[in-house]
Amino acid sequence: MSYDLYNQSTSISRKYSKQFWAKALELARLYGWQPMETCPPCQEVDWLGTYLTNDGQIVIAADAYMLALALEKSLLNISEVNPKIDWNPKFWVEDDLPEWLSPEEKEMIEEELQDGLMDITGVNPLEYFAGDEKHYLSEFIRFCRLGGFVIS
Repeated sequence: MSYDLYNQSTSISRKYSKQFWAKALELARLYGWQPMETCPPCQEVDWLGTYLTNDGQIVIAADAYMLALALEKSLLNISEVNPKIDWNPKFWVEDDLPEWLSPEEKEMIEEELQDGLMDITGVNPLEYFAGDEKHYLSEFIRFCRLGGFVIS
């Protein structure tokens, strides 16, 4: 699964892996981002405001800007050198999920663990974005500065 992010006002789109997206959100939270919740993809009544699906939900401009600001703060702490990381933790503990996730998001992540996300859950986001990934994070920050976007 991947995330296609589309800025409607500029027609610019970016595609990110679920690992990149999950770690970017985690890193932003570590640097002070407080999610405003997403807007529903249409007029769904029971929308949960999640960022971790690709249902066409909308991240408003103010939220995208704050996301960029938090990630920008992290850049000074991210190494330019690729770290040597064991990307496959020996075990997974349910309590390791970030506390800021909603119960629905936690359930969704647990369901997706067998589909490739587990390989990065124990990795610190500063390590994940070290080296080559730092450039992609900088591009993502520039994208967020363009304003709101759709996650599909």
